[in-house]
Amino acid sequence: MNASTININKSIQAISFYLVHQISEKENCTKEDALKKLLKTMTYELLQDQESGLYAESPEYVWNMLRDEGRGDIESWVKE
Repeated sequence: MNASTININKSIQAISFYLVHQISEKENCTKEDALKKLLKTMTYELLQDQESGLYAESPEYVWNMLRDEGRGDIESWVKE
């Protein structure tokens, strides 16, 4: 594992932690339940795909994507 892979993994972990925290607060649920919800999303799947580059975005950006997905507004992901 090279340094860039380690940094990418740390970025994914940090964003995931942020998302779990946000879900937990917004839905008034435990962190464990929030993690379970996150793991089932397409946003999380995309975050895990290093080729997508989503790990390089801000946690807030990814949170907005997750909220869009929750509203069924995935088309907003591809708008410029």
